Amino acid sequence: MQERRYDVDWLRIIAMLVVFFYHSTRLFDPEGWHLKNPQQSMALFITMRGLIWFWVMELFFLLSGMGTWYALKNRKAGAYLWERVKRLLVPLYTVGLLVLLPIQFFFELQTNAAYGGNFWQVIPMYFSRFSFPRVTQWPSTLLPMPFAGHLWFLQYLFLISLLSLPILLYLKSESGRQWIAKLAGWSEKTGGIFIFVIPLFIFLTVFRVVFESRFSWADLSWYGIFFIIGYMMASDNRFTSGIKKHGWFSLGLWIVGFLGIGLLNLVFGFDPTPGKEPFSLNFMIFHILWCVSSFSAVIFVLSIGAKYLNKDYHRLNYANEAVLPFYLFHQTIILCVGWFVIKWQMGIAAKLIITIAISFPLIMVLYELLVRHINIVRFFFGMRPRKIA
Repeated sequence: MQERRYDVDWLRIIAMLVVFFYHSTRLFDPEGWHLKNPQQSMALFITMRGLIWFWVMELFFLLSGMGTWYALKNRKAGAYLWERVKRLLVPLYTVGLLVLLPIQFFFELQTNAAYGGNFWQVIPMYFSRFSFPRVTQWPSTLLPMPFAGHLWFLQYLFLISLLSLPILLYLKSESGRQWIAKLAGWSEKTGGIFIFVIPLFIFLTVFRVVFESRFSWADLSWYGIFFIIGYMMASDNRFTSGIKKHGWFSLGLWIVGFLGIGLLNLVFGFDPTPGKEPFSLNFMIFHILWCVSSFSAVIFVLSIGAKYLNKDYHRLNYANEAVLPFYLFHQTIILCVGWFVIKWQMGIAAKLIITIAISFPLIMVLYELLVRHINIVRFFFGMRPRKIA
């Protein structure tokens, strides 16, 4: 029996904290968001894009794929899908739909639609945006929400879990394991781990040409490939060996890719927003740089985890269990705190520190008092029942 991967748990926790910090900074950067400080910082925007944007959600999907390997190891497909429903769709369509997202929608209208009414007047507007499931260029319409906010992640993860299931079951078979073994052997060789850049580039480029919008099927396929890569990586320790071997080299590729993308944008005026640029040489170069840099960033972070974080700690189980409720709470709480903080007369750095210092303990208090100890609430937050001693 394969031993527990503590580094996977640690990286999931760290990724959650990074997302929390990143979303706290969104109040203060010049790109559109649900709520904005009167003054913004371009330096903060560039720093966050370079340090975080390339890898954090990709890592989340890859780690989810790793967890799926263990989930499917001793489960049949039906039991696995039912677990995904409880883990992802129940919180999405209960606490997300009815409590957390209406608040975000209110801030969105206040900031981006010049809305002057109160919160309760927003509720009918919010639910009027509900629609029946339908196929469009946005996969999220298969799991419609009036306003998805940060819970697009739950939509995507469920759809990827569902749509990739035939591939996952094949990879679990004898012939699939043989195919994984070949990739694992390749990954141990110098440069071999980067073979995964090829499918990432092919799918992202083709789908970006076909679907010229954000959060389209191009994004779902991008995250889906990371999910499948994670599933395979959990099955063979040679992938971990290859990740460790290429860690620092991956850091260099991450930096080079980021600088190359910056050069395309600042010198050649290339706009990386989907649909803003036609298919061209610059289009191809951008997507090569993006795929190499993003995958390299993920490999570097995985290498740090594999080398230094595969250790147990007495609070690890507590923190790991809190990740999903923390994710559900965090953006709504940041916006609620930020609603007051952005009105204060002080610098961006001070506002950011105060936002983090208030939001983090508030999220943990809500989790501890309202969620962790009450089984019915745990169910609505996608958690297993708490065992009574």
